[in-house]
Amino acid sequence: MWCSRCNRSWGDEARFCPQDGNKLSATANVEALSALPSVQSGVLLGARYEVRGFIGKGAMARVYLAQDLETREPVAVKVLDVVAHKDREARERFLREATAIAGVDHPNIVKVFDTGERGDGAPYLVMEYMFGETLGAYLRREKRMPASLAIPLLGKAASALSAAHQVGVIHRDVKPDNLFLIGEPGEPYDIRLLDFGFARLRKSTMTAAGMAVGTAEYMAPEQGLSDPVDARTDVYGLGAVLYRTLTGQLPFMARDEAEMIARVVLTSPPAPEEICPDLPPKVAAVITTAMRKRP
Repeated sequence: MWCSRCNRSWGDEARFCPQDGNKLSATANVEALSALPSVQSGVLLGARYEVRGFIGKGAMARVYLAQDLETREPVAVKVLDVVAHKDREARERFLREATAIAGVDHPNIVKVFDTGERGDGAPYLVMEYMFGETLGAYLRREKRMPASLAIPLLGKAASALSAAHQVGVIHRDVKPDNLFLIGEPGEPYDIRLLDFGFARLRKSTMTAAGMAVGTAEYMAPEQGLSDPVDARTDVYGLGAVLYRTLTGQLPFMARDEAEMIARVVLTSPPAPEEICPDLPPKVAAVITTAMRKRP
């Protein structure tokens, strides 16, 4: 059962939302969900998913609100950009996301239900529809998140990464924009780990040797040096996310990406408790341990 007010899902026996008292419905009402007008509206993908509007755009893909005509549920359809889908490496990275997620079953990892190819050849992923905003969007607006809110949410993100690591998937791009906060903007109650496009699978050789992969501000030193990565690389990334989320500033400041990587590799960030004196000592210790230079 689904609440149209807070977008929470509850058990089949529930009739009213325990959170806000709103009457529940059997399925989400697509018409009540927010999406921008799009020229793609009305397009049917895979003879099953009807596009209803535009949600947002990333570096390589656009995301649309759609309705699954079989289940009547809303879904998010992520479509690789027309220019990018002609690039073999971009296409492989995009499809790698579905491969990586398929092997991990965890409530805090975004679900991919289906894959396909649009009429113009652009591949797409059909994913769970999520109501809320990224942690990146939250931090750009609020600057920092209270520890009482951040620690439970990022604890769930750590659990999601652990589940991925157990099946040999290394994310390699843990950052605020790849963590989606579920709930009203400013009042999240859950989190999802997104975008496994950079993920390294246990047997994958897709990424070329000698190439630094990730986002410089949250990149582990071994990534900056193009050294082999493992689960500890994601631990560093989550530590950097904790640092940014709880202190309100990045661990390192630099004029460009090259300088940023040099600082990540060679220098230590200011102690988080110096920037945020009210940070619990045990939390500061977790951040410092996660961001050690040597894995």
